[in-house]
Amino acid sequence: MSITSTRPAPLMTRLNSEWTVQIAAKEYEFGSLGFHTAGALLEQIRTTKGATQDALLYELVTLAHQGDRTAERVVLQSLIPAAQRMAHRVRSLDDFDRHDRVGYAIGAAWESIQKYKLHLHARVMANLTMNMLGILAPEKTANDRLIADKTAPMAADVLEIEAGAWQEPERTPEEQLANLFTWALDIKLVTTDELALLSRTALSDEKHADIASELGLSTACLRKRADRIRARIATAVQEGL
Repeated sequence: MSITSTRPAPLMTRLNSEWTVQIAAKEYEFGSLGFHTAGALLEQIRTTKGATQDALLYELVTLAHQGDRTAERVVLQSLIPAAQRMAHRVRSLDDFDRHDRVGYAIGAAWESIQKYKLHLHARVMANLTMNMLGILAPEKTANDRLIADKTAPMAADVLEIEAGAWQEPERTPEEQLANLFTWALDIKLVTTDELALLSRTALSDEKHADIASELGLSTACLRKRADRIRARIATAVQEGL
């Protein structure tokens, strides 16, 4: 007699199977968007961009906040590819095995939907993915920042980051970059729009061509603009501001 034990299928596998078998082909009413199959709506999200994609995602997230689990599920399905990529890029998940990392990232996607700030009508996909990153690699709390400010000069801390402290084990690159961006905003070195642009080009999974198209820029112009903002921060760090 032999006893066989099997590990449950990974979360992403279960979700994709559920989507294909039970959800994608069924037609539902999605608020002001009307009746669609879930699969067709997901395809629209994936093939549109800018204001059109924002309108789709915003309505679905709003419905999710009102308790519509199908709408929430469509948004989650649209975030699974980003969750899969983040799972292998965020160092805070290094102690998990491959399947658990992806499952944890999918959990962050779900939380990002549930906690989405509904006053943000634009760049919904970027906001959702940035929220995921914030959950997976959270910034220091206000108390942590206060303690750090009282124990070491801010400029020295930022200079240490630029000089190579990226290998510091207790702080991931994502955390360090987030802290650097926060510092630049706090001292009014950059505007919120500039920081959003730099964050999207440096941290999000969006293609530069898509970001440039949304902003009405060429890809080359987008890169030059991001480079100028990055250079301004680097200069400030070097000068010890």
